[in-house]
Amino acid sequence: MNAVLSRITLLLLIVGLYSCGSTKDMILLQQNPPTAKGQEASRTVPISEKEYKIRPNDRLMLNIFSLTDEKVNFIKDPQIEKLVDFRGQIELPVIGNVTLAGLTLKQAEDTLKRVSSDYLRSPSVTIKLMNFQVTVIGEVLRQGVVLVPDPEINLLEAIGQAGGFSENANRETIRIVRNEGKSAKIYPINLLDQNSMSSKNFFLEPNDVILVNPRKVLSNQQNRLSTISLVLSLISSTSFIIYQLTR
Repeated sequence: MNAVLSRITLLLLIVGLYSCGSTKDMILLQQNPPTAKGQEASRTVPISEKEYKIRPNDRLMLNIFSLTDEKVNFIKDPQIEKLVDFRGQIELPVIGNVTLAGLTLKQAEDTLKRVSSDYLRSPSVTIKLMNFQVTVIGEVLRQGVVLVPDPEINLLEAIGQAGGFSENANRETIRIVRNEGKSAKIYPINLLDQNSMSSKNFFLEPNDVILVNPRKVLSNQQNRLSTISLVLSLISSTSFIIYQLTR
């Protein structure tokens, strides 16, 4: 009987060792090489941030306010949704066509404010991009389309909006699929390395697809744990039977 209990104790220790895996492949934005113990860990990493520029087929929500008297104000509804046409222009009442393609949202706001000041009193213009979305697939808690209110979104923010990584996510082999002209390109990025923030692909483009792969090591580990659990169950059942027979 003691021998059976000793075997069960040994197997429990093995299970404990298997379950205490390394967290090195789960900690994001590590320094490479790793920071020595006791060494100052803070570090400045340059970020390759880029401002989004308006393109044809973008949907824009314009908010145009002014002090113009209501009787002569041709902007009846201050909120106007406009589609940027193939020429990169939008059309406004009275003002006419205004080219916005190639401008950042701030530059487009300044442009509309300038051209509308000839017709409106003290105009104020804000613009929101309505068609910026990315898709997150794979080892995250909520797969699907993420609508982006701010075009300056980075990879970590998108994954956070998808619920974060699952336990089985491989943070080292993230891939971004991006349409560029008539072709699709795949950009790998390693989120275990803090230098990934310097990548030009750290900030996302509209309609990017983010692929989060599973960790094969964890899958194999889970299979081993399942096998050990089965063995433990069999031993427990056997020991119970032996105990009942030898009472």
